[in-house]
Formats: sequence, structure tokens, C-alpha cells
Amino acid sequence: MVGLVLLVGLAAGLPRTSRAAADSLVIAATQGPETTTVILLGTGNPYPSAKAQGPATAVVVGQRIFLFDAGPGVVRQMEAARLRVRGGPVTALFLTHLHSDHTLGLPDLLFTSWVMGRRDPLPIYGPPGTKRMTEHIIAA
Repeated sequence: MVGLVLLVGLAAGLPRTSRAAADSLVIAATQGPETTTVILLGTGNPYPSAKAQGPATAVVVGQRIFLFDAGPGVVRQMEAARLRVRGGPVTALFLTHLHSDHTLGLPDLLFTSWVMGRRDPLPIYGPPGTKRMTEHIIAA
């Protein structure tokens, strides 16, 4: 049976006790090979806020990480959630739409994961325009 855990509020601004509780949930939830964990990495909107990062959700299935959206701060939020960043462990990225608050973290995800050892291409799925946008980011 696949377990499902929803973790909310992994922002750096949480009190120490809440962060420790969230950390222990992440560690406990990701130990089993059949475990599915949903982590809200960011729930913000286009307006900058120190209390919320851009939209991004990680669905961790065993050792695979599926990201939904790549808002600003996505890579740092992955690190804050204790998701492995080294080696480029993201299995695939799914963009729900191409508004800036859902895509501004894409360059960071692409390039930081490469610098941190990703060897394989990062599969990216999204609406029309996703391929062109990604090609332009890489070209820039």
C-alpha cells in the first residue's frame, strides 16, 4: 500500500519546533520504497514575499522526485525540505502554465542541477510554448 503524507510550511521562517517536526516527517515519510510524499515547496503568488516562495510542489515517490511548477526559490526550498539536490535527482518537471510565478525558478533548476552533477536531460512537460521558453533560457 502506498502511503501519502502532505507536508506544509517548510519555509525557513517557521519556528524551530515546527521546522524540526517537518524535518522528522520528511525523513520518516521518505524511508520506505513505496512511500509517496507531497511537499509544498512554495505557495506564493507573483508578489514577492519573505514569507512565501513561488509555486512549486514536489511529489516524491520512493527515490523519484516529480516537480509541479518551478516558482522562484524552488531549488532552495528543495534543500530546505531536505530533498537531495546533488546529482540532479528530479525525475521530471511538469509546468501547469507559463505565468512567471510558476516558471521563474526554471533557470535555477536547470543550471543548478547541472552544476550539482545532473548528467541526464531533465524531462519538462507543459503547455504549448514550454519547449520554446526552455530553449530560450538555455540559449541565454
